[in-house]
Amino acid sequence: MTSEEARRQAQAEELTLRLADNKTGYYGVSLAKKPGLLKPYQAALKRGGKTVNLGRFATAEEAALCVARSPEGRAAA
Repeated sequence: MTSEEARRQAQAEELTLRLADNKTGYYGVSLAKKPGLLKPYQAALKRGGKTVNLGRFATAEEAALCVARSPEGRAAA
């Protein structure tokens, strides 16, 4: 999924890709430290005091969409 496709999908699902002041620009999304990965963006959030990894993605927007689809992401919107 491209960045634009992820943004359109979020809009279609009426989800908000939460912005953050980090390297990726999105809440719950980080960039892998190892260069050259096909899916360098990691989506993660806190649930019950523990970090839950939601997966790795090709684009920051796709990872942000995954976070937005989570119960925590929906509640934050």
